[in-house]
Amino acid sequence: MTDLLVERARVVTPTGVERGAIAISDGSIDAVGPDAAAAAGSADTVVDADGMVALPGALDVHTHMHDDDLFPDGIDFASQTASAVAGGVTTVVELPTQTPVTTPAALREKAEECADLAHVDFGLVAGNVQDPDLDVDGLMEAGTPDFKTFTADPYLASDEAIARLMRRVGEAGGTVRVHCETQGLLDDARSTIDGDDPEVYMDSRPLEAELDGISRAGYFAEYADCPLHVVHISSGSGAREGARFASRATVPVTLETCPQYLAFSKADVAEKGPFLKVNPSLKSAEEVDRLWDAVRDGTIDVVGTDHFPTYRENRERGWDDIWEPYAGLPGVETMVEFLASEGVGEGRLSWPRLHELVCAGPARSAGVYPRKGSLRVGTDADVMLLRVGEYEVTADDLEFCGGWTPYEGERWSARVDTVIAGGEVVAEDHEVRSEPGRGTFLDRPL
Repeated sequence: MTDLLVERARVVTPTGVERGAIAISDGSIDAVGPDAAAAAGSADTVVDADGMVALPGALDVHTHMHDDDLFPDGIDFASQTASAVAGGVTTVVELPTQTPVTTPAALREKAEECADLAHVDFGLVAGNVQDPDLDVDGLMEAGTPDFKTFTADPYLASDEAIARLMRRVGEAGGTVRVHCETQGLLDDARSTIDGDDPEVYMDSRPLEAELDGISRAGYFAEYADCPLHVVHISSGSGAREGARFASRATVPVTLETCPQYLAFSKADVAEKGPFLKVNPSLKSAEEVDRLWDAVRDGTIDVVGTDHFPTYRENRERGWDDIWEPYAGLPGVETMVEFLASEGVGEGRLSWPRLHELVCAGPARSAGVYPRKGSLRVGTDADVMLLRVGEYEVTADDLEFCGGWTPYEGERWSARVDTVIAGGEVVAEDHEVRSEPGRGTFLDRPL
């Protein structure tokens, strides 16, 4: 007996789109394709997709969702993974925010805390590493192969520390993620700025700081023989700089960007002000166009969100003093809809390319493919259905608890309709049906 049957769907594969069904039993995919409905026979639950687009549940490999010492009441792994699953994201990789996770004990403690709250399956990253003399093997045995470090404040690591960290992680078989902005250039840019209006913030984090940081991270990775993941690339020029060494590197290199860098430019800050404060900062409209090119042609490997939740009232303070609120935007709930609407809907991306950017590619990066990020027989039954049709984006229609979205008022053409995780319907039209604790920690040791 099939537990759940999704019928009459337009199923996205790595190579195309085909009409068919997805049969699910015991939390796994039993059959998929044009003949899946006939093979499944009767089912306990039938979801009529009625021509909606079916994709694997998305993975967001860059989120900041849980930090008791930083986030106010109501913002935690429960509320933020509810936002994730409402938007079709059924797996997240959680990074440290303010509180470091640099010991096996700290990693295990965070895994336990998050597991009690999680609506989705999740992995963890060790960070923010400034002292390279940490227990790399112990952290990997505790469940993560990923380590995060910075070339900029507030978690700036020295060149020597980054090199040593990369060498040790490379020898152990892990990956180092790097926030790439050169602090010296940021310091000099800040020294030239007098003012606290939102628009001056963009000038405090110049493009050249990103380009230099990306280039240096690439050379460090080659020197140390360590796989590298460059996070949140904010510009087309940055993507090309990453591609320059990725194409010849002797180590694996993955390049990540975020929806905000494809959606907005410096020119939007006059209207949206502190609601676009993010690190790295937004760049020119020309850089946005170049970044779309890099996303389309495969230069960018994955899209993550760098999801950082705040309440509207906290963000509003930036109108008076842009230096006061934290930098970072909520995005986990809107990532898929943005890329489906502004990417596929506007002819910038194909459905298979979207599949690679938010499903298969992130799953490979996280080390959980094909269990996640695919609709193969035998894999986890994580599926989202998108309906096509124009609507207006508004925070009132989102699960996100912060009361705002930088995309307020946009007209989009694809909306997440139904989300299935582990073979169960967990969200419908951004209404979450799952309970905290449904998700599990993805132990990812090598």
